[in-house]
Amino acid sequence: MNNQGSVIINFTIGFGNNLFQYCCGRLLAEKNNLQLKHRAIPEVGVSASDCVVDTSLPTIYIDDNNYKKALFMGGVSGHNLVINGYFEDYKILFSDLDKIRTWFTPYEVTNTKDVILHLRLQNRLIQVSHNQNHIHADAFKRAIDQFDFDKLHIVTDAAKWDPYTLDDIEKIRHEIAIGPNPPSNSPWVDAEQSLEYMNHLIEGFKEYDPIVHCNGAELIEGSGGLRDSFIDDFNLLRSFNQVIIFNSTFSWWAATLSGAEKVAIFNPWKIAKPVSQRRNLGQTGFPGWWSWGHAGDLYFDKYGIK
Repeated sequence: MNNQGSVIINFTIGFGNNLFQYCCGRLLAEKNNLQLKHRAIPEVGVSASDCVVDTSLPTIYIDDNNYKKALFMGGVSGHNLVINGYFEDYKILFSDLDKIRTWFTPYEVTNTKDVILHLRLQNRLIQVSHNQNHIHADAFKRAIDQFDFDKLHIVTDAAKWDPYTLDDIEKIRHEIAIGPNPPSNSPWVDAEQSLEYMNHLIEGFKEYDPIVHCNGAELIEGSGGLRDSFIDDFNLLRSFNQVIIFNSTFSWWAATLSGAEKVAIFNPWKIAKPVSQRRNLGQTGFPGWWSWGHAGDLYFDKYGIK
C-alpha cells in the first residue's frame, strides 16, 4: 500500500466530461506520486486502474473550486483525492498536452482538404438548459467561411438530415425521457420551438451541399445522450485536420487528441450562462485554434432567453 495516498476518479455521465476527469486525476497522481483508481474508458484505450486505498488517510474532494490549487500548488501528498468536477479548462492540460495525447489510442488524420462541423442535437433540441444556447446558422457560416476547403462535412447525433416534423421531435422526446434526463429533471421547451430550430439548421446549411454523417444508433442507457456508435463519430472528427466546434466537450476532445491544425471554436461556449460560470474552452489557445462568434448570435432571443 502506498501511504502517499490515492486518486479516485468517480466518472460522471458525459464522454467529454470523463476525459477531463481522467486527465485531471492522472496528472494529480503523477505530479504527487499517488496511486490511481478508476474504471476503464475502453473506447479510447484507457484501461481500468485499481489499487488498495489507505482509508486511514484524510480525503480531499477535488472539484471545480479547488482543482487549480491541487494541480499547480501541490500539497496533496499523504491524502486520498476524490475527483468530483468537470474541469472544462484547457490551461490545466496545456503544458502536458503532448504527453496526454499518448495516454489515448491514436487515430490518424487523413482528411486535410475538407472541414467538419460537429452538431450535438437530440437532447439539446428539447432541453431548456441546452436549447437556450443555440445560435443562428449565419453564425456557423461565418466560421465555415474562414476555412479553405473542398467540402463541408457535418457529423451529428441526429437520426436524419431531412425536414423534421412534430412526430420526429416526439421521437426524440421519447428517447430522452427514458434516459437520465426526463422533463422532471431537466425542463423541456415547447416542441414547436425544437422543430423550428432543427429545420432552421437544415435549411441554413443547404447552400454548402454538406456531406452529413447522421448517427441513428440506439441511445446508451444512462449516458446522458450518447448513442451506441458514438466512438465512430469521435474518430471521424479525429480524422479531420480542419474542425469547427460549437460548445461540446465531445468535439473539443476529438480535435485536441487529433492535433488538428485548424480549429475554430465558439467563443462564448455556453452562451446563456454568465461569464463567471463559464470555463475557458471557448478561448482555447492551442496552436492553430481560434475563437469565433459572440453573444448576439443567439437564435432564440425572440423568446426572451438570456
